[in-house]
Amino acid sequence: MKTINKISAIGLLVLLMLVSTNMAQTSPRIDMFKKSVAAEKAGDFNEAIKIMTEQYSSVKKDYLFNLRLGWLYYLKGDFKTSQKYYKEAVRLSNKSVEALLGLTYPLAKMNNRKELKNVYETILDKDPANYKANYYLGLIYFNDGDYLNAILYFEKVVKNYPSDYNGNLYLGWANYYVGANKKAHHYFENALIAVPNDPSAVKGFKATEK
Repeated sequence: MKTINKISAIGLLVLLMLVSTNMAQTSPRIDMFKKSVAAEKAGDFNEAIKIMTEQYSSVKKDYLFNLRLGWLYYLKGDFKTSQKYYKEAVRLSNKSVEALLGLTYPLAKMNNRKELKNVYETILDKDPANYKANYYLGLIYFNDGDYLNAILYFEKVVKNYPSDYNGNLYLGWANYYVGANKKAHHYFENALIAVPNDPSAVKGFKATEK
């Protein structure tokens, strides 16, 4: 009898521990995000947004709340509203790089090149080695025909990621357009090592052969 009571007591203790653990793993804030993520995974972006905005008054100063709404409105295709929430996330956490990176998504879709460029430069002020900011700033300059500035940013990409295909490819073409064929040939070769038989890299490699 004592053994049975001892086993029952142990079982009750384990049950209480499990209940306590489950309670510790949830909160109204966690539940809200969990339900919103589930709706997003199901492709119901409107429902995912609704779940978040129903509690707007109590969480409007929450960085993660604004960051998530920026993402959800981006997925929905409402880029103007997405921009609004990403900017609020940036305001709430002005040291955050991730909110600035998020902001680049709607800006790119709206083709707001001037502001996009400014955001990338702000990112680099905080994180000089940031791959995305260096690469896309280089791409902006490259597409504008400003190959010397493009080279500066692509060089930063390749310095930190020497085997990167995109950085090497664009460094090849940018150097080619400024007449630095020897350098261009080297970068085209690196691009072909990363992605063998790539048509653009093959073309550049052949164009810069002696």
